[in-house]
Amino acid sequence: MLSFFYKLRAEFENNRLWTPVFFSIGCLIYFLPVTELPLYPSLITLVGSICCIFYLRWRRVDVYVLYYLFWAVFWISLGFSLSWYQSYRHYPFYQVPLHATQIEGIVQGVDFSPSGKKRIFVTSVKFLLPPESDQMVWPRKIIFTLRAKDQQNVDVGNRIRAKVMLRRPSSPQIIGAYDQQFHSWFGNVGAYGYALRQITIINSKKYYHLRYVREKIAEKVHRVLPGREGDIAQILLTGLGGQLSPQDRHIFSASGLAHLLAIAGLHLGTVMFIVAYTSRWLLLRSQYATLCWPIKHIAVLCGWFAGCLYLMLTGMHIPALRSLIMASTAMVAFFYNRSCFSRYNLMLASMVLLLWSPVNVLDISFQMSMAAVLSLTSGYRYALRYLKSHFLHDQKKYPYIFRFVVEPALISLIAGSAVLPIVAFYFHELNSYYVVANLIAVPIAVLWVLPFGIIALLTMPVGGDVIFLKLMAWGIHAIIFIAQTVANLPYASLPIVQLPHWGLGCYFLGLFLLCVGVLSFTRWLGIVLIFISLCSYFLINLPDAITTPNGRMIGIRHKKDVWVVCQGVCNKMVLEQWRKALGVQKTTVIQADNSTPYYHCEKKYCYFYEEKILVVRQAISENEEKKTLCSNVVTELSFLWEFSECKTKHFINKKSNWTKGAHILWLNPYSSTDDLHKRGQRPWVMEPIDRGSPNMPMARSEYFRQ
Repeated sequence: MLSFFYKLRAEFENNRLWTPVFFSIGCLIYFLPVTELPLYPSLITLVGSICCIFYLRWRRVDVYVLYYLFWAVFWISLGFSLSWYQSYRHYPFYQVPLHATQIEGIVQGVDFSPSGKKRIFVTSVKFLLPPESDQMVWPRKIIFTLRAKDQQNVDVGNRIRAKVMLRRPSSPQIIGAYDQQFHSWFGNVGAYGYALRQITIINSKKYYHLRYVREKIAEKVHRVLPGREGDIAQILLTGLGGQLSPQDRHIFSASGLAHLLAIAGLHLGTVMFIVAYTSRWLLLRSQYATLCWPIKHIAVLCGWFAGCLYLMLTGMHIPALRSLIMASTAMVAFFYNRSCFSRYNLMLASMVLLLWSPVNVLDISFQMSMAAVLSLTSGYRYALRYLKSHFLHDQKKYPYIFRFVVEPALISLIAGSAVLPIVAFYFHELNSYYVVANLIAVPIAVLWVLPFGIIALLTMPVGGDVIFLKLMAWGIHAIIFIAQTVANLPYASLPIVQLPHWGLGCYFLGLFLLCVGVLSFTRWLGIVLIFISLCSYFLINLPDAITTPNGRMIGIRHKKDVWVVCQGVCNKMVLEQWRKALGVQKTTVIQADNSTPYYHCEKKYCYFYEEKILVVRQAISENEEKKTLCSNVVTELSFLWEFSECKTKHFINKKSNWTKGAHILWLNPYSSTDDLHKRGQRPWVMEPIDRGSPNMPMARSEYFRQ
């Protein structure tokens, strides 16, 4: 009994590992509700918890439960407060003109879209045509695409003038899907659009900073390697990969190799190891340096500096930042002869990233990176010990097989299994052969592609990079071949419906309890929570009908198919989103004058027999046919602006979609919800018909009143 209390105390004393969890809970308490919560209760709780913690420490009160309780309350309150501050320190969405307009601004960045067109990031935007010319300079940036014929050399720092057609950040095409408004709010983006004619460069002044260097390297790589090998090489060397086609991204995603296209710990660790090993080998060539200098420490420091440069060159993505923070902690521990690798490194890295930007808690790359590394730091040594004791008694006889097959396969299995529920939640698919694909492709990337990429970067200033980029392309071509082969295997990518939000939260909590828990009871509780989260897939009630925010696309789910009726041309990206979100095998676009045993479609309407849904294309004239048709209709979905043709109790028209966003419906029993109801009244949520706030200067009376 006494040992149990000692273990329970050790569980409480493990509070440093729980700090990011408590902070994340505070962030989620702010971000997830549909109504805006006030700040003052959080501030009161924050100050009160600090006072209680200091009192317990000052009085030396030996009540561990109270101390750790106030510790948790402090971090939850701090997470909520910092999330509130990060949200309100951004400027509101300003009014976007509904017509073509002329803008002037400074180029902040240049990228490429998958179609090959240049994409310009413009800041300090000023509108030149009335009535928007009365607005002040926009503090938010604008992203627009150039015309295909416009191949001007646009550099960072250029002041340009362009005639563009803009739109505000769009709402989700399906409830719970990617929210462009949320990401634009925290990414400081105010509008998106496209150029109507060739832009004019007013001032060709260049800013020679890191973004300029990245774009020039990407331009050089694309000139030497014009195909998709060059697109992937750009991603690995600069982090700019807008030109990679959606088809190629799908191939890597279906084969389980998508992590090779995201700069993370694998890339950063490879670069740091190559530089550190090379530095140590060069220092060992000198007898004086070997005898008098701490060459191991110097080599590790050289590798760390190389990792910092590579991180800045590739855009400082969140998984790579996490890796650099962990590597920095391990380097300091190595200098002081302490343990280099532990879960505390991961928790420190996660706390730094969350304190810097609390919205990272909802970032896909942050969640996947933390889940994979936490499972590796906690489960790898136990799994390896189990394999050695039960199956690998003679691993010394086959050291190469054990080192190059068993260990990489085990790492891939643990990390891949940990992120599977997250991949299923965000991308609606499961990869079946990710272990095999990673076992072949990762060594090629680590031993061939990245080393030649580093040499190409080092020799690029003197023009000696062409041969190394060509060699790098050979390895990339092999990885693409592996990805295509695995993606074309049967059942390589299985569609799956989205995990409920509470199921994903339950999975994260269970994974943390399993990996960090001290007591066996805590670890078993984590296993139970993970099992419950996986079982939540069977509790999902898929909608029977769905609409888009603009009211121009209506989908009816029927078994393993989605029938889609469109006003005009159907959006292929929306069709793919619907297919994945509803977990069906295909989507079928229904044309006019088309009839089957399941539906009858004419120029003015489509009627679905089993669902008893009427989709109205045009106004139906009053006659006996309309009366007969409306007598069987239960739900009406209309492309008309308002009113209901059949005067049914359940109907959704275009006005409903424009004012409330996308809709989803369930028929038995009938219920419906809309996007505006799900996202609520938050600073980053714009009503579908809302144009934004005018960015007008204050009147003289308002100015002097201040």
